[in-house]
Amino acid sequence: MGEFEKLFEKSLKEIRKGEVIKAKVIQIDDRNVYVDIGYKVEGIISREELPEVKVGDEIKAVVVRFNRSGSPILSYRKYLEGRLASFLKSCYEKGKFITGTVVGKKEDAYIVDISGLKATLPFKEAAGSLREGKKIVAKIIELKKNKDLEVVLSQKDYIKAQEEKKKARILNKLKVGDIVEGRVIKIDTNKGVTLLVGGVLRAFLPLEELSWGRDKNPYNYTEIGERLRVKVKRIPKDGQFIFVSLRETKENPWIKASETIKKGQVVSGKVVDVRENGLIVEVMEGVEGYVPKDEISYKNITYHKGDKVSAQVLDFEPSRRKLVLSIKRTEPKPWEEFLKEHPVESRVVGIVEKIEGARAIVKLQENVYGVIHRADLDWVKPGRVEDVLKVGESVEFAVLGLEGRFIKLGIKQLKENPWDKVLKNYKVGDKIKLRVKGIRPFGAFLEFPEGVDGLLPISEIPKNIKLQEGQEVEVKIIELSPEKITLSMKEEEKKEEIITTESSHKGFTLGDIMKKKLKL
Repeated sequence: MGEFEKLFEKSLKEIRKGEVIKAKVIQIDDRNVYVDIGYKVEGIISREELPEVKVGDEIKAVVVRFNRSGSPILSYRKYLEGRLASFLKSCYEKGKFITGTVVGKKEDAYIVDISGLKATLPFKEAAGSLREGKKIVAKIIELKKNKDLEVVLSQKDYIKAQEEKKKARILNKLKVGDIVEGRVIKIDTNKGVTLLVGGVLRAFLPLEELSWGRDKNPYNYTEIGERLRVKVKRIPKDGQFIFVSLRETKENPWIKASETIKKGQVVSGKVVDVRENGLIVEVMEGVEGYVPKDEISYKNITYHKGDKVSAQVLDFEPSRRKLVLSIKRTEPKPWEEFLKEHPVESRVVGIVEKIEGARAIVKLQENVYGVIHRADLDWVKPGRVEDVLKVGESVEFAVLGLEGRFIKLGIKQLKENPWDKVLKNYKVGDKIKLRVKGIRPFGAFLEFPEGVDGLLPISEIPKNIKLQEGQEVEVKIIELSPEKITLSMKEEEKKEEIITTESSHKGFTLGDIMKKKLKL
């Protein structure tokens, strides 16, 4: 070995493992950075440790080993670790904040440069989205010394500390009655809305403070992320949150409404909520009325939020913020429209819906019902309604007119009135043979060929005659009027009595005559 080679080998042995040496970048490839360390051989540093280095840059590194060819393998990272290790350990143990710069990011974390050392800031520990070059203040939450020094950061404690300072400043200036602006961060349909004032102070807006109206659905007033101006109602001593009101940022509209809205008046409004049991209609800002389900419409109309409507005021109590409306009462009444299309004496078909005692309710069309009374079932006195009509059956009726909200109907009017025939065919004094239809304690009913019944009172039946159903007897009409016929079988008996009395009058005293009459 020559003298030069011996000197070179000796010089390399003077470079000790773990020694920090100065180096200058002279060449870079995909895997390594080659540096001039002042010897005949070049030092080698992994490109991963110096991804942004350029030729000509001067750096310091630690000798970690020698390769087979005798070239020293250097580590820039170990140099930094050694330099920062004691400082970072002190900060970690004492919980001190450190500063750094965001230089990149990987799958789940940002890469932060701390005086050349690359630390990790997980996304979940960061204060939102960070851009490269952003300077941050953070706390070390994890410090490990494996192959390399691993540092994990978190901004949460720093953010919390800053928020507490800002919150204290806001609370010191805040007083009840102030108007503040907050960003909606939470909506609870059962409780209310939570806002963030100044980005740090929580404000709670209860449902009852949303509006002067009856609509307490918070989604009708705001949404997540929206900014609201609210009035401070209460500031608890703990200062964790404040209570606010949205409705008190405006004048009570119910006072103004009491000057313009009257019961029975028709008002215009907009549907702001659709519920199972009715609609909520806003008639002016902050004044909302309730339309019960059965007051929405006579027809099957479906309303949606935003629809404009006209409604009649059914009940209005401003002091209780109570407004009850009816949309259908501003619409044409369907039964009146039906009667225009089907005037009196016209024929219609309906379905018997139910029977109520001496009347039946008939469905004629949607929201139009008719009523038929027992007296209009037949010209002859009918029996029970259910003997003539059955629930669910379709029947033809005559239109008689209106009865409240019902179309008054009849069946007997579909055929000729038999009483008209009787009045035409008979007169008082006529004798006629009729069949006994029924016997009652007060007399008997006899059936006329025209289908009507005449009454034979018991007083007009001779004492010696006992009638039976189905028997045919001769009677005389002694009373005849529309829907009433009175009959008698006693006419001949009376005539004979009168003749007998007159022929024998001379042989009897007045007392005898009276006695005879009394016996009769």
